[in-house]
Amino acid sequence: MTYPRFYALLAFFTALAVAAVTIAHLLLSIGYAVPLTVGSILMFVMICVGMFYVGKRTAGAENKFMFTNAFMGITMLKLFLCGSVIAAYAFLGAPENKLFVVPFFLSYLIYTVLEVIFLLKLAGSTSVKAPE
Repeated sequence: MTYPRFYALLAFFTALAVAAVTIAHLLLSIGYAVPLTVGSILMFVMICVGMFYVGKRTAGAENKFMFTNAFMGITMLKLFLCGSVIAAYAFLGAPENKLFVVPFFLSYLIYTVLEVIFLLKLAGSTSVKAPE
């Protein structure tokens, strides 16, 4: 996957995430969670960009397990970070209700689909032909 293709996909999925969370904010009474929503989209964009660069770099590495190790490490970091953000907002922000997680998980789901798409493309470049 090329850099322009990745950034085009990132722009498309970001527009999709913004549309989805805007609809969620309009349908639910969660106007208080706008900073969390904007911050989560920015966080997921940065994670995707970081994951793409690490994946691009490790896809061509001599050690073919490096790509899998990098992907698993970043995924664990992302899950820990997401859990920490939700817990911190729930305790420190004292939200009115628990519906603030809806736009967060919508954006999480959208960016996870993007990650799967570009990581599958990058993983295809790691395959080694068997000797004939």
